Amino acid sequence: MSRFDEPRWRSRRSVFLLVQGLVFVLLGLGLYRLQILHGELYQVHSQKNSIKVITENPVRGHIYDRHGRLVVDNRPSFSVFLVPAQTSKETIHRVSEFLHLDETEIRRKVLGSGSFKPFKIARHVDLTTLSFLQEHVLELPGLEWKVEPRRFYPYPVAFAHVLGMLGEVGDEELKRSKEYEPGDLIGKKGIEKIYDLQLRGRKGYRFVKVDARGRTVEEVRTSQSRLPYPGKDLFLTIDSRLQRYADSLMQGRPGAVVLLDVRNGEVLTMLSEPGFDLNLLSGKIDPAIWNQLLGDSLHPLYDRVCQASYPPGSTYKLVAAIAALNEKIISPNWTAYCPGYFRIGRKVIHCWNHKGHGRLNLQGAIKNSCNVYFYQLGLKIGIDVWHRYSRLFLFGRRTGIESSVENPGLIPSAAYYDRVYGKGRWTEGMLANLAIGQGELLVTPIQMAQFVMILANRGYYYQPHLTLRFQDPVTGEVEAPFYPRQHIEGVDSTVYRVVLEGMHQVVASGTGGRARIWGIQVAGKTGTSQNPHGKPHAWFIGFAPYESPEVGIVVLVENGGSGGAVAAPIAGQLLRRYFYYQGKFDYRAERRAIAAWLKAQREKAIQDSLKQLQNRPVEEN
Repeated sequence: MSRFDEPRWRSRRSVFLLVQGLVFVLLGLGLYRLQILHGELYQVHSQKNSIKVITENPVRGHIYDRHGRLVVDNRPSFSVFLVPAQTSKETIHRVSEFLHLDETEIRRKVLGSGSFKPFKIARHVDLTTLSFLQEHVLELPGLEWKVEPRRFYPYPVAFAHVLGMLGEVGDEELKRSKEYEPGDLIGKKGIEKIYDLQLRGRKGYRFVKVDARGRTVEEVRTSQSRLPYPGKDLFLTIDSRLQRYADSLMQGRPGAVVLLDVRNGEVLTMLSEPGFDLNLLSGKIDPAIWNQLLGDSLHPLYDRVCQASYPPGSTYKLVAAIAALNEKIISPNWTAYCPGYFRIGRKVIHCWNHKGHGRLNLQGAIKNSCNVYFYQLGLKIGIDVWHRYSRLFLFGRRTGIESSVENPGLIPSAAYYDRVYGKGRWTEGMLANLAIGQGELLVTPIQMAQFVMILANRGYYYQPHLTLRFQDPVTGEVEAPFYPRQHIEGVDSTVYRVVLEGMHQVVASGTGGRARIWGIQVAGKTGTSQNPHGKPHAWFIGFAPYESPEVGIVVLVENGGSGGAVAAPIAGQLLRRYFYYQGKFDYRAERRAIAAWLKAQREKAIQDSLKQLQNRPVEEN
């Protein structure tokens, strides 16, 4: 190279070094951006392509009755998954066809995501089906399966409405909680819904590195790795023996039964009839079974304890009685005459006893459930006082019991009637009807049970509840909710005494005689509420023992007819069983007492007949 070419060479060399330096600077900046500034972001994207997340579902908490008897268990079942990054269209087509699934829906959710996270497409797959899939697994890339817990119900019908159902998480629920994933089962109704957070536990996550074919290379420990933690066990206040016995007493007739401890508000029995088999709805629901339940004229999916509302009939006369006494509108000795009917303007309304009850005071009217007496009493009270006392005793609002479908009922007021019928266009007859528990008035059985508790305790009550305690199955830690004692203010104790004595007479010698129990005094009130769609609804409400109350009871039989003839015997039988379990009632002693009474009656009848024969004059031939 000549000396004339040396400057040109040096110039080219400088340019080359400059370009090379700039390239290294740009590469360095790029690496800094990738590794330092956005390192975590790209690491996450990289892991999505090479790290497979395995979700380990926890065991859902068991549910027990108050004595520790299992009412909800978990059994193993098989679930089928597809891994999006490995799944082909052919796999989706064949699996969907065999499992009878919507192929279009699975394609939409699985294809295109490129994720190694398994997507659940079917749960509770039977062993025969799973065996077939296992035999063809080499032809179905992306197919996986694993064992997951499935709910099992030892008493599936009697507890159907208390426990409620599980169902697959919906889109709206997925948006509300990051804990949920597509395909998760969550509580949809009843206790399972109310306490879903406590029962479901906490998911576990494992991370494994996979190769290009999706094969596991090694397990990766990250800050997000964790073991599943089981849900808390729930102990209900329900006594499963009483719950099943109440179910047998109702014999599938539509209605409701509530038995609760008036000393603390614990619900011992909460039955809605008819029920349905929870085991049929715990796995893959057969569309034919679901449509049958939806189309059943008796509406077995409808919770009649908390969700349904009814006119309470004569059981609501007690509210009118308390209002009239407490406001000093009448005295306990105020009487009214019942000829069997009552005339309001041009309208004649009848007592249930068409022959009439004659002249009655308040306790006699409660004992004999006289409509005419309470028609007149309702007119004396007026709608404003009646409405105020209805609200005072917590009607028209939810009790707060653990139900996802509780109905507040309806307590009509003057403003309500003005709105519905127009100001000044409703009549006194409507108020008379309200006083006997008819008309637009609607209550739920659980509200009536709360009312019974208030009466039994002379004004004190607790929130009716189903939760006894939660227990952590790992640590054994116990968590029990606290329900404070509350009080209905403003009602004089003498008022309760008068009304409760009337209830005592109802069972001792009145319309509720079929709820009597040998050796235990029961107070109650029957009701027969008119129903425009068929036979009247039969009601019985009451508590026992009369002097020192332990339990309150409500029985409703839809279209049952007479409360005294239909609902009262069911209440009596359930109360017998409760006190038998408490060691306070003896079936054999009751049978002996009844047999002795019948024998005495027969002997008395024979003696009376002999006396009549002896006193008959002798005819001469």
